Amino acid sequence: MVTFNVSGAAGKSALKPGFRAAGAGGEGLAVSVDMSDDTADDTVGNPGGKLARWRTRVDRCVVFSAATIWAIGTLLWVTVQDSIPILSGVYYALPLPVLIVAGGVACAATLRGGRDFRLTASCLLILEMQVVVWGGQVHRGSVEEPPADAHRFVFWNVCRGNFGYDAAASELAEIDADIIALVEATEQAEFPDFWTSRIPGYSAMRLGSGMMILCRGEILGMKSGNVTVPEEPEAVCRYRIISLRIDGILMRVLLMDVKSNPLMFRKPAFVRLAELADKLSDQPLIVAADFNTPINSVWVDQLRPRLTNSFEAAGEGYRETWPTLFPVLCLDQVWANDQISWHRSRQGWSGRSDHRSVTTEFSFVKSGKADAAQ
Repeated sequence: MVTFNVSGAAGKSALKPGFRAAGAGGEGLAVSVDMSDDTADDTVGNPGGKLARWRTRVDRCVVFSAATIWAIGTLLWVTVQDSIPILSGVYYALPLPVLIVAGGVACAATLRGGRDFRLTASCLLILEMQVVVWGGQVHRGSVEEPPADAHRFVFWNVCRGNFGYDAAASELAEIDADIIALVEATEQAEFPDFWTSRIPGYSAMRLGSGMMILCRGEILGMKSGNVTVPEEPEAVCRYRIISLRIDGILMRVLLMDVKSNPLMFRKPAFVRLAELADKLSDQPLIVAADFNTPINSVWVDQLRPRLTNSFEAAGEGYRETWPTLFPVLCLDQVWANDQISWHRSRQGWSGRSDHRSVTTEFSFVKSGKADAAQ
């Protein structure tokens, strides 16, 4: 309420509609003007109104963001995936679990808002298909027990010892593997004596770049290599080819660690890996890597004509390996050529790294190539 004086009769006659005069005569006229509005009510008389409006705005922003993420991610998944450099980082950031959560938020909003039935039904159908596809990919039931003469192989990114190398060594000893391949084993873990003193009965070799190999057998030699591209100042990936003799059989392990930059184009690394898989096909070959690339990448598909993924062939349990607390990406993978037969593959749970370990059991396939190598 605002009150002011207007002098004289002229002032009285000049009042406009919406003004209210109080008093008599023309000497002095008290005029009141109603200046109140909804904003004043919200901020003074009704603070809950402003809060409700903010909640509505936040809800709309959340729903819009979720719907946008879901639409973009789904479009990438069914079209180009990570085949285009500028879009690959977006694809890696939107794995199916993220899309399912975003789609659930968007679908809940359409149901609550009473949207068009056909739109709601279409959204729910797409979401259901994503849940089914994801569930079918990442979880497998129990498999048969491996034969008594099967060998055990474990691959683990030990996360530079941030959670303790001694504890990691204890967990590896419990796995009781015939071959242990490690990446991001830095500082004291780069020295073979560290591991052989804590896990007796193994031969060990330092491979450089944080890689280590241990085996119950002979380590015959190692070759190293890098993949570089002009636009990257550092190597796109580093790899080591290790020759072993296990139970009198010659074999190779190709150990690889791909750079973790999500914006880096993965094609050169996987083209080189496919070339190596062809070149090394004269002996049993196991490829173990922290690809820093999800298993559903179009570049990982380059390996399928030449190699078999251990989990896809004989997986048991939950597949994804990173991050350990809530794994949504299968970055750590083990593959083999046709001279290796997979019996079982399981991912370990541990608080000693941000990556889950991959433990596989395998046998050598009797073939002309394998027999000639013995």
